[in-house]
Amino acid sequence: MKTSLRSLFLAMLALAPVAASAEAAHPGDGRCSVTDMTAFDTFVGGKPTALEFRAAYSCVTLVLPGDASSREWRVDNSRYFAELDGHGRIVGGMFR
Repeated sequence: MKTSLRSLFLAMLALAPVAASAEAAHPGDGRCSVTDMTAFDTFVGGKPTALEFRAAYSCVTLVLPGDASSREWRVDNSRYFAELDGHGRIVGGMFR
């Protein structure tokens, strides 16, 4: 148990700079948008889990396959529809 908590802490520490790239763009409604697409694409290229994605981009709405979502159109990169591999890791997707 001690080793897994340590690993989780180290992973969160390593993802902190990525989380800083998600900038608050909508004060008051809890949404933000991704503006540094290079950093975001690099992060997704590392095949993060949904938990890792939510830790790094906590204010971006992550929509996984099978999740229900509204038809609201967002042009601010605040909702990401993920594509998963066979292991449940995010391997791509798109903002909508």
